[in-house]
Amino acid sequence: MALSRLGRAAGRLLRAGSGALGRRHAGGEAHIRPRYRQFPELTRAQVIRSELLSGFMWFWILWHFWHSSDMVLGHFPYPDPSAWTDEELGIPPDDAE
Repeated sequence: MALSRLGRAAGRLLRAGSGALGRRHAGGEAHIRPRYRQFPELTRAQVIRSELLSGFMWFWILWHFWHSSDMVLGHFPYPDPSAWTDEELGIPPDDAE
């Protein structure tokens, strides 16, 4: 199946000749000209694509944080700090000078 598609594509390329191969629409220059200390001008499609991609990224992060938060916070209960003694915390006794 994949071999037949590859053969058809190769046949089309050979029949098209060298005129269709290597056609460039950029003219050899950059699509967006760099400007000193200014943001590049983005098209509306680029802005929409970036918003969709970043929205999906945050959905993925928050979804997995909500449903498997043990991966980030740990699998064990947090210890009660009020149960720790001064010795465990490294605090010297009151009568020590």
